[in-house]
Amino acid sequence: MAGSYHRGARRPKLWALRADRSGSGPITEAECTTCLDGSGAADDGRGPAVWCLAHAEETGHTGFRRIRTDFFRASCDGPEAAAVNGT
Repeated sequence: MAGSYHRGARRPKLWALRADRSGSGPITEAECTTCLDGSGAADDGRGPAVWCLAHAEETGHTGFRRIRTDFFRASCDGPEAAAVNGT
């Protein structure tokens, strides 16, 4: 059943989602919507964009999907944070 993992769970009031800056930044890749060939993942958007242009010139395919993945973490602030975060 979709969403059933929320049932019965209490939602902590002091938790927040924040961008995870401990690793790489956002990861970008591109995919051709005609043949589903892809650029591969890159730390910047320039590589996938260049791949799209080269793929269009080589194949005549003109539709692309940009896939951007960024990362975040849940963190707890307040009096309970030290116990939960291990600090």
